[in-house]
Amino acid sequence: MPPKYQQILRELSQRVDAMDPGDALPPEEELAREFQVSPMTVRRALTILLEAKRVVGVRGKGTFVAPRPMRRLMTLSSFSETMRATGRTPRSEVISASTVAATPEAAELLHISAGDQVHRLRRLRFGDDTPVAVDRTLLPAARYPGLLDQDLTGSLYALLRRRYRVEVRRAVSDISAVLPEAEDRARLGLSQVVPCLGVRAIAMDEEGRVVELTDSTYRGDLYTLRVEHSPLG
Repeated sequence: MPPKYQQILRELSQRVDAMDPGDALPPEEELAREFQVSPMTVRRALTILLEAKRVVGVRGKGTFVAPRPMRRLMTLSSFSETMRATGRTPRSEVISASTVAATPEAAELLHISAGDQVHRLRRLRFGDDTPVAVDRTLLPAARYPGLLDQDLTGSLYALLRRRYRVEVRRAVSDISAVLPEAEDRARLGLSQVVPCLGVRAIAMDEEGRVVELTDSTYRGDLYTLRVEHSPLG
């Protein structure tokens, strides 16, 4: 027979799956009475759930079911579409927006000349009222005149489609583990250094021209990226 704490862990795990994010678990003392064990045995099971980020502990208040990770399938869907698909309301807060000269590195990635003008956007992305990601986007200014005068708090892809008749048909993304900068950490509401997902995405239109380049930092504790594979040949 497995140790008592493992039996309790299995029972609590099943309960958590059936509960909603934010629901409170009974206090340790109540669980100890229910399972007829010591509070220390209950605490051992709860610690495993805490470490797995299945539940969260709030000092002085108790233990609660953790938010479900937001999962994005790596397709051409925009951030806004992904949030809506998970039942969350997307919104963006513009941190900064300016037009600057492209650096040699940016120019190479955008397929323009170094020194050409680019629109540079920095936005904080939300799912409901939870900050999820910081986006840094570069777009060729010559292709999108007047872009910075538009409402940039919604879907950028939808704006490009509606105003500039530009349709994203393909994208290439590089994904890596990153430690967020102090400023990004503060904006994302992270009280300590938490590994995040760094994604560099280059979007292209039907003619293969680069539409935009975005470097995103996604909260690693709330966001997962799913990549589906198919056999080659």
